[in-house]
Amino acid sequence: MRAVEAAADLYMRMDLARGGNAAIAMARGSLEWAVKLRDRPMAESTRDRLSSAIGLLADRVGWATYDQGRLEPATKLLTFALDSAARGSDRDLRAHTMLDLSVAFADLGRPRDGVDILRMALGDERISSAERANLHAVAARHCAAAGDRAAGLRHIGLAEEALARAEPALAPDWAHHITVSPGHHDSALGLALFQLGEDARARARLSAALDRLGESRTRTGLRCLTRLAVLRIREGDREAGAEQARRAVTLASDVQSMRVANDLRMMIDDVRQCGMTELARELSRSLVAA
Repeated sequence: MRAVEAAADLYMRMDLARGGNAAIAMARGSLEWAVKLRDRPMAESTRDRLSSAIGLLADRVGWATYDQGRLEPATKLLTFALDSAARGSDRDLRAHTMLDLSVAFADLGRPRDGVDILRMALGDERISSAERANLHAVAARHCAAAGDRAAGLRHIGLAEEALARAEPALAPDWAHHITVSPGHHDSALGLALFQLGEDARARARLSAALDRLGESRTRTGLRCLTRLAVLRIREGDREAGAEQARRAVTLASDVQSMRVANDLRMMIDDVRQCGMTELARELSRSLVAA
């Protein structure tokens, strides 16, 4: 059981930093081995921990598979992760797995289903305020994608209220790499506010996230940076925006991520729409060269 927990922790660190197919292959092997352990006789307390460890490992494999653009297999893996996490006593892990599953549904063109999944997660009163804030922030993003701006803004308010009550020191170990890691909530709120068209509030949150995110959150940092570049250019600070856009393309050169690739295309499209066609061509050429 400890070996499964160690494998989940190691893979989580690898995936948060860069992702990639090699890491997925390694984690899949560990997951297949871990699942076989469930049939062995063990104390209920051990089975509880094993279920949570398998749930965490499966969630990370599912999330990485999603980030490679393989949405259908990712959804199956995340559903398995949810089933495993639900067998354990870590309610935050169950909620976070539902959050990841909701994102996969939203990207399959079903953001309202994503919101419904998060509503079910939020119905569990045992989850921490820190994870509750995370759920509301992502729900706000799904609402924006579904065209329900008012509901999205309500979720932003609820996320900020939950965040004010959060006690990071009480979070489970895995959450210190994700949910309660420095800058995470700022990034989640910033992404949602950007999609809701709340540019000034988005810029404040995204800037705060970039200031606090550690080196292990490469992709999250890039997601913030691409949007900050867009916001700077929209505000008229074209020089600073262009510098951030070039930096995003450079930093993303060795990152394997569907989300980051989509964000870079969004950024370049926005640059073009703002009339900076030469910069858009330059950024596109740099992406192809990378």
